[in-house]
Amino acid sequence: MFRNGMILFKSEFIRLIKYRIIPISLAVSIIWMVTIYFIGEDASSTFASLFIALDASVMSLLMIGTSLFFEREENTLKPLLVTPISIHTILIVKLISTIYIAMQSAILVSLFVYFVMGISLNFIGVFISVIIIALVHGLIGFYLSMKSLDFTAFLVSMIIYTVSFGLPSLLIGLNVLPEWLEVVLVVSPMHVSMIYLNAAFQLEGALGIFSLEVILGTLWMMLVSYYLFKNYVSKNYAFLAVKE
Repeated sequence: MFRNGMILFKSEFIRLIKYRIIPISLAVSIIWMVTIYFIGEDASSTFASLFIALDASVMSLLMIGTSLFFEREENTLKPLLVTPISIHTILIVKLISTIYIAMQSAILVSLFVYFVMGISLNFIGVFISVIIIALVHGLIGFYLSMKSLDFTAFLVSMIIYTVSFGLPSLLIGLNVLPEWLEVVLVVSPMHVSMIYLNAAFQLEGALGIFSLEVILGTLWMMLVSYYLFKNYVSKNYAFLAVKE
Protein backbone atom coordinates (compact mmCIF):
# COMPACT_ATOMS: atom_id res chain seq x y z
CA MET A 1 0.00 0.00 0.00
CA PHE A 2 2.82 2.41 0.89
CA ARG A 3 4.62 1.66 -2.39
CA ASN A 4 1.43 2.22 -4.40
CA GLY A 5 0.84 5.43 -2.50
CA MET A 6 4.33 6.73 -3.32
CA ILE A 7 3.88 5.88 -7.00
CA LEU A 8 0.54 7.66 -7.00
CA PHE A 9 2.01 10.70 -5.21
CA LYS A 10 4.76 10.92 -7.85
CA SER A 11 2.16 10.91 -10.62
CA GLU A 12 0.10 13.43 -8.65
CA PHE A 13 3.13 15.74 -8.40
CA ILE A 14 3.64 15.47 -12.17
CA ARG A 15 -0.04 16.34 -12.62
CA LEU A 16 0.38 19.44 -10.43
CA ILE A 17 3.10 20.63 -12.79
CA LYS A 18 1.15 19.64 -15.92
CA TYR A 19 -1.93 21.57 -14.84
CA ARG A 20 0.37 24.48 -13.80
CA ILE A 21 -0.92 24.36 -10.25
CA ILE A 22 2.56 24.57 -8.70
CA PRO A 23 3.70 27.50 -10.92
CA ILE A 24 0.42 29.34 -10.26
CA SER A 25 0.80 28.78 -6.53
CA LEU A 26 4.33 30.17 -6.67
CA ALA A 27 3.11 33.17 -8.65
CA VAL A 28 0.38 33.85 -6.07
CA SER A 29 2.96 33.60 -3.28
CA ILE A 30 5.13 36.18 -5.05
CA ILE A 31 2.09 38.47 -5.34
CA TRP A 32 1.49 38.09 -1.59
CA MET A 33 5.13 38.93 -0.82
CA VAL A 34 5.23 41.98 -3.10
CA THR A 35 1.97 43.24 -1.60
CA ILE A 36 3.25 42.77 1.94
CA TYR A 37 6.49 44.58 1.08
CA PHE A 38 4.66 47.66 -0.20
CA ILE A 39 2.19 47.61 2.69
CA GLY A 40 5.11 48.10 5.05
CA GLU A 41 6.32 46.61 8.30
CA ASP A 42 3.59 48.03 10.55
CA ALA A 43 0.76 46.05 8.94
CA SER A 44 2.78 43.20 7.43
CA SER A 45 1.94 40.70 10.19
CA THR A 46 -1.80 41.29 9.80
CA PHE A 47 -1.78 40.90 6.04
CA ALA A 48 0.67 37.97 6.04
CA SER A 49 -1.60 36.00 8.39
CA LEU A 50 -4.63 36.91 6.26
CA PHE A 51 -2.93 35.94 2.98
CA ILE A 52 -1.72 32.58 4.31
CA ALA A 53 -5.18 31.80 5.72
CA LEU A 54 -6.85 32.68 2.42
CA ASP A 55 -4.26 30.76 0.42
CA ALA A 56 -4.58 27.61 2.52
CA SER A 57 -8.37 27.70 2.41
CA VAL A 58 -9.51 29.17 -0.92
CA MET A 59 -6.61 27.79 -2.97
CA SER A 60 -7.15 24.32 -1.50
CA LEU A 61 -10.79 24.47 -2.53
CA LEU A 62 -9.87 25.66 -6.02
CA MET A 63 -7.05 23.14 -6.47
CA ILE A 64 -9.20 20.11 -5.64
CA GLY A 65 -12.09 21.27 -7.80
CA THR A 66 -9.94 22.27 -10.76
CA SER A 67 -7.92 19.05 -10.77
CA LEU A 68 -11.04 16.89 -10.46
CA PHE A 69 -12.72 18.51 -13.46
CA PHE A 70 -9.49 18.38 -15.50
CA GLU A 71 -9.20 14.67 -14.76
CA ARG A 72 -12.81 14.11 -15.77
CA GLU A 73 -12.22 15.85 -19.10
CA GLU A 74 -9.05 13.87 -19.78
CA ASN A 75 -10.71 10.63 -18.67
CA THR A 76 -7.81 9.73 -16.37
CA LEU A 77 -9.90 8.83 -13.32
CA LYS A 78 -11.62 5.74 -14.71
CA PRO A 79 -8.35 3.81 -15.35
CA LEU A 80 -7.10 4.83 -11.90
CA LEU A 81 -10.20 3.45 -10.20
CA VAL A 82 -9.64 -0.06 -11.60
CA THR A 83 -6.07 -0.30 -10.29
CA PRO A 84 -5.21 -2.15 -7.04
CA ILE A 85 -4.96 1.23 -5.28
CA SER A 86 -7.83 1.78 -2.84
CA ILE A 87 -10.16 4.77 -2.95
CA HIS A 88 -8.89 5.84 0.48
CA THR A 89 -5.29 5.87 -0.79
CA ILE A 90 -6.25 7.94 -3.83
CA LEU A 91 -8.07 10.49 -1.69
CA ILE A 92 -5.31 10.67 0.92
CA VAL A 93 -2.66 11.26 -1.76
CA LYS A 94 -4.75 14.06 -3.27
CA LEU A 95 -5.20 15.65 0.16
CA ILE A 96 -1.45 15.40 0.84
CA SER A 97 -0.83 17.14 -2.49
CA THR A 98 -3.23 19.89 -1.46
CA ILE A 99 -1.45 20.29 1.86
CA TYR A 100 1.90 20.43 0.03
CA ILE A 101 0.71 23.33 -2.17
CA ALA A 102 -0.63 25.24 0.84
CA MET A 103 2.55 24.58 2.81
CA GLN A 104 4.73 25.73 -0.09
CA SER A 105 3.05 29.13 -0.07
CA ALA A 106 3.02 29.37 3.73
CA ILE A 107 6.75 28.65 3.96
CA LEU A 108 7.65 31.23 1.32
CA VAL A 109 5.52 33.98 2.83
CA SER A 110 6.59 33.17 6.40
CA LEU A 111 10.28 33.22 5.52
CA PHE A 112 9.79 36.48 3.62
CA VAL A 113 8.15 38.35 6.50
CA TYR A 114 10.68 36.93 8.97
CA PHE A 115 13.90 37.70 7.08
CA VAL A 116 12.87 40.65 4.90
CA MET A 117 10.24 42.41 7.01
CA GLY A 118 11.77 41.48 10.37
CA ILE A 119 8.52 40.10 11.80
CA SER A 120 8.66 37.41 14.48
CA LEU A 121 6.22 34.52 14.24
CA ASN A 122 5.64 30.98 15.45
CA PHE A 123 6.73 28.84 12.48
CA ILE A 124 5.49 25.59 14.02
CA GLY A 125 2.13 27.22 14.72
CA VAL A 126 1.92 28.41 11.10
CA PHE A 127 2.73 24.99 9.67
CA ILE A 128 0.34 23.05 11.91
CA SER A 129 -2.39 25.58 11.17
CA VAL A 130 -1.87 25.30 7.42
CA ILE A 131 -2.03 21.49 7.53
CA ILE A 132 -5.39 21.58 9.34
CA ILE A 133 -6.79 24.36 7.13
CA ALA A 134 -5.74 22.70 3.86
CA LEU A 135 -7.05 19.31 4.98
CA VAL A 136 -10.49 20.62 5.89
CA HIS A 137 -10.84 22.81 2.80
CA GLY A 138 -9.51 20.07 0.55
CA LEU A 139 -12.37 17.86 1.73
CA ILE A 140 -14.85 20.72 1.33
CA GLY A 141 -13.45 21.16 -2.17
CA PHE A 142 -14.14 17.49 -2.88
CA TYR A 143 -17.69 17.89 -1.62
CA LEU A 144 -18.45 21.04 -3.63
CA SER A 145 -16.90 19.73 -6.86
CA MET A 146 -18.61 16.34 -6.60
CA LYS A 147 -21.96 18.08 -6.00
CA SER A 148 -21.49 20.41 -9.00
CA LEU A 149 -22.66 19.54 -12.49
CA ASP A 150 -19.84 21.46 -14.18
CA PHE A 151 -16.85 23.67 -13.42
CA THR A 152 -18.90 26.87 -13.57
CA ALA A 153 -21.30 25.51 -10.96
CA PHE A 154 -18.32 24.58 -8.79
CA LEU A 155 -16.91 28.12 -9.01
CA VAL A 156 -20.29 29.56 -8.02
CA SER A 157 -20.47 27.17 -5.05
CA MET A 158 -16.93 28.11 -4.02
CA ILE A 159 -17.70 31.84 -4.20
CA ILE A 160 -20.87 31.39 -2.14
CA TYR A 161 -18.93 29.40 0.46
CA THR A 162 -16.09 31.93 0.61
CA VAL A 163 -18.38 34.95 0.96
CA SER A 164 -20.74 33.26 3.43
CA PHE A 165 -17.99 32.02 5.74
CA GLY A 166 -15.22 34.54 5.10
CA LEU A 167 -17.01 37.89 5.02
CA PRO A 168 -18.29 37.81 8.63
CA SER A 169 -14.73 37.20 9.86
CA LEU A 170 -13.43 40.17 7.90
CA LEU A 171 -16.25 42.37 9.23
CA ILE A 172 -15.40 41.38 12.80
CA GLY A 173 -11.75 42.23 12.12
CA LEU A 174 -12.85 45.66 10.87
CA ASN A 175 -15.01 46.13 14.01
CA VAL A 176 -18.18 46.27 11.90
CA LEU A 177 -19.68 43.28 13.73
CA PRO A 178 -19.50 42.78 17.52
CA GLU A 179 -16.64 40.62 18.83
CA TRP A 180 -18.96 38.27 20.75
CA LEU A 181 -19.97 36.78 17.39
CA GLU A 182 -16.56 35.06 17.31
CA VAL A 183 -17.96 32.37 19.58
CA VAL A 184 -20.74 31.72 17.05
CA LEU A 185 -18.33 31.76 14.12
CA VAL A 186 -16.37 28.75 15.38
CA VAL A 187 -18.64 26.80 13.00
CA SER A 188 -16.95 28.62 10.11
CA PRO A 189 -13.79 26.83 8.92
CA MET A 190 -12.55 30.07 7.37
CA HIS A 191 -12.98 31.96 10.64
CA VAL A 192 -11.10 29.28 12.57
CA SER A 193 -8.39 29.47 9.90
CA MET A 194 -7.93 33.18 10.55
CA ILE A 195 -7.86 32.61 14.32
CA TYR A 196 -5.07 30.05 13.84
CA LEU A 197 -2.90 32.35 11.74
CA ASN A 198 -3.51 35.41 13.91
CA ALA A 199 -2.27 33.40 16.90
CA ALA A 200 0.73 32.07 14.96
CA PHE A 201 1.71 35.62 13.93
CA GLN A 202 1.17 36.78 17.52
CA LEU A 203 -1.06 39.66 16.48
CA GLU A 204 -2.25 42.10 19.12
CA GLY A 205 -5.56 40.91 20.52
CA ALA A 206 -5.23 37.48 18.92
CA LEU A 207 -6.82 34.57 20.76
CA GLY A 208 -4.47 32.13 22.48
CA ILE A 209 -4.03 28.59 21.22
CA PHE A 210 -5.82 27.27 24.31
CA SER A 211 -8.74 29.70 24.16
CA LEU A 212 -12.27 28.31 24.11
CA GLU A 213 -12.84 29.46 20.53
CA VAL A 214 -9.69 27.76 19.24
CA ILE A 215 -10.40 24.49 21.06
CA LEU A 216 -14.03 24.38 19.91
CA GLY A 217 -13.02 25.44 16.40
CA THR A 218 -10.40 22.70 16.17
CA LEU A 219 -12.83 20.04 17.39
CA TRP A 220 -15.38 21.26 14.85
CA MET A 221 -12.81 21.24 12.01
CA MET A 222 -11.83 17.65 12.85
CA LEU A 223 -15.48 16.59 13.04
CA VAL A 224 -16.25 18.19 9.65
CA SER A 225 -13.18 16.50 8.11
CA TYR A 226 -14.08 13.09 9.49
CA TYR A 227 -17.71 13.35 8.45
CA LEU A 228 -16.96 14.50 4.90
CA PHE A 229 -14.25 11.89 4.33
CA LYS A 230 -16.04 8.96 5.95
CA ASN A 231 -19.66 9.57 5.07
CA TYR A 232 -19.56 11.35 1.73
CA VAL A 233 -16.30 11.71 -0.17
CA SER A 234 -14.93 8.16 0.19
CA LYS A 235 -18.36 6.62 -0.39
CA ASN A 236 -19.25 8.62 -3.51
CA TYR A 237 -15.88 9.40 -5.10
CA ALA A 238 -15.81 6.40 -7.44
CA PHE A 239 -19.17 7.29 -8.93
CA LEU A 240 -19.27 11.07 -8.76
CA ALA A 241 -15.65 11.60 -9.83
CA VAL A 242 -16.33 10.04 -13.25
CA LYS A 243 -19.87 11.21 -13.87
CA GLU A 244 -20.38 12.97 -17.17
